[in-house]
Amino acid sequence: MTQRGEKNPTFIRIFSQKVVTLPYQIILCLAQKKDKPTNNCNIMETLREIIHSIQQNKVRSFMSGFGIMWGIFILVLLLGVGKGVEYGVQDLLKSFAAKSIFIWSGETSMKYKNMQEGRQIFFNKYLLEDIKRKFPEIEGLSPRTTISKNAIFGKKNYYTSVTGITHDYWSFSSYKMIEGSRPFNLMDDKRARNVAIIGKKVATKLFLNDNPLDKLINVGGVYYRVIGVMKNDDMMSQRVESDIFVPFPSFTCNIQDAPDISTFALYLRDDAQISISDFKKKITNYLARTLRFDENDPNAVYVRAFEEEISSVNSIFTGISVFIWIVGLCFLISGIVSVTNILFIVVKERTNEFGLRMAIGATPRHIITQVLLEALIITLASGLLGMFLGVGVLKLLNILLEATGGMGLLKTTEIDMGIAYLAVFIMVLSGIFAGTFPARKASKIEPVAAMRYENRG
Repeated sequence: MTQRGEKNPTFIRIFSQKVVTLPYQIILCLAQKKDKPTNNCNIMETLREIIHSIQQNKVRSFMSGFGIMWGIFILVLLLGVGKGVEYGVQDLLKSFAAKSIFIWSGETSMKYKNMQEGRQIFFNKYLLEDIKRKFPEIEGLSPRTTISKNAIFGKKNYYTSVTGITHDYWSFSSYKMIEGSRPFNLMDDKRARNVAIIGKKVATKLFLNDNPLDKLINVGGVYYRVIGVMKNDDMMSQRVESDIFVPFPSFTCNIQDAPDISTFALYLRDDAQISISDFKKKITNYLARTLRFDENDPNAVYVRAFEEEISSVNSIFTGISVFIWIVGLCFLISGIVSVTNILFIVVKERTNEFGLRMAIGATPRHIITQVLLEALIITLASGLLGMFLGVGVLKLLNILLEATGGMGLLKTTEIDMGIAYLAVFIMVLSGIFAGTFPARKASKIEPVAAMRYENRG
């Protein structure tokens, strides 16, 4: 028994506990008396709360989603432009004959019998004639040799490159004419006609805005009649704008006597029963025997087949696409980290709110759902905005490219909706990932601790 007037410590302890926990007990009793809402109502209420939270913190929400928006924008833009350049390169290579081969002379780097390395290899017209006789699978063959000369028209002159080729060369080159009715033909070669096809820059320098067709220009002291003007169609033919082309027989007669030929090109018949790789070995072995160098010498001659170049280009652009994906995903990961950090701050700021919700009956599952939905809304909205911006910029770029005729190899961009759908899928996963850790932290908030946190604040 306790004496009269003595305070009972047990009573005081019980009374103080009741006073502290009474507000929570009242709230719980009220919550138990309320009708339990349906799942749809819960979801709609949660969405309204999330939208309200985003509206109340516009700057914070924008900054949290900016990284994802930027990552998706860069990814869509780079992939679209990269695919456009890839198509441009492929179209360029396809503009050459499918079975065309270019051969350049080089310098020996290996000993051959009693001859030292370092010999310069040259071709000549007799060798080319012999090749055409010995290889029936060849449809056409043309030398290509160049020398610098002064071209004169009236009082204007232009120092430039003059190149001798045969009519076959136009069959497997990407050169296109903007003026004139024809390239060189067989009779130009047989009769060694003094006709010329000039680049656009040459035409501008010599004739300004006048029509150069059928005009006579003085090239190295010999007059040539202009029959065509070449256009700057792609990156590989940009240089020809400054060139003058003449038939090879006329070149050897008037420009340079019996020139050494450094380059020749050929293309195979469509019905040729030999692969490009096998023919390359065959022609290399022939040149090695005839010009006396080791057939395994990598520097004596260079043989390049455009059919193989297309495969190489495809491999290169596959690697470029992988690199672009890595860059885009790095931006995306940066955005995910930003969203995660922002959501951690949000959870900390709303500690009291989450605790109160759990006190009146909200489950950890409800809290996790709310945080995850907020993360999904921010990432999905940001990602969709980045995707639409990327697609919009690509469409504007296509309009610009169409109006200007393209920029080098870039003639158009590719807008791949499959990439867009994949980006949306990545965004959804990103939102889930970004909100997972903050959501778990929010679901573990204790109501009493939340109230104490609020009181400290």
